[in-house]
Amino acid sequence: MNLSAENISVRLGGKEILRNVNCNFLSGKKTAIIGPNGAGKSTLLKILCLLIKNFSGNVKIDGIDIRTLGRNNLARIMAILPQERDAPHDTTVKQLISFGRFPYRKFFGGNSSEDDAAIKNALEITKLTDFANRQVISLSGGEKQRAWLAMTLAQRPKILLLDEPTTYLDISHQLEVMDIISDVNKKFSTTIIMVLHDINHARLFSDQILIIKDKKVFAAGNPKKILSAQTLSDIFNVEADIFKNSAGDEIIFPIRRTNSEF
Repeated sequence: MNLSAENISVRLGGKEILRNVNCNFLSGKKTAIIGPNGAGKSTLLKILCLLIKNFSGNVKIDGIDIRTLGRNNLARIMAILPQERDAPHDTTVKQLISFGRFPYRKFFGGNSSEDDAAIKNALEITKLTDFANRQVISLSGGEKQRAWLAMTLAQRPKILLLDEPTTYLDISHQLEVMDIISDVNKKFSTTIIMVLHDINHARLFSDQILIIKDKKVFAAGNPKKILSAQTLSDIFNVEADIFKNSAGDEIIFPIRRTNSEF
């Protein structure tokens, strides 16, 4: 499913956050959204799934305005893992993941065989089967992130939105989460749209890049072509070297800031 945003503008608390943003997210591809803090990246993600509704412009899935789909129908197509999240104190991993099945349940209905299969599959994909009956609060940071990701996977979305999915994780767990996201994309052809702060993750794990700066789209396209040293200077005011690692991947190494005012 192709997702597009047309002429998106929004003000929050009297402050302009985004202005005339136009972008397309191709079906089955991974898109990383990057840009300076406060550029409007997370706001755009929330607009794409109607967590923020008071905006001008249109968001469309295969040409259909998402505001016409209804909440449950939209939730069966699209899932989001936001930055801010919390679960009741005694919630188990399996219970948390089951929340992802709400769009499919009948009023006062229990789990169907399809629900159980989706939950089981989400546990397996995120390697949490042995943690199913553990309380979420008892998990490590990496395990918690995988549990929340599993909840979105149980939703069986065609489009998955992720807001900084590797924040606060160590290097190993960051790569673990990014690998899971890539596996989901390959196995289910899920369209992935993720806000990332790590430029190298954006370069290595995405098919296309969307750069937001000064409330607008600064650039969009192939990450290997767009993420040049000059672009990094223009976006983040940093000087950077780009070199190839032992695997032949180009790695970005920031050296210094080029402007003290940011």
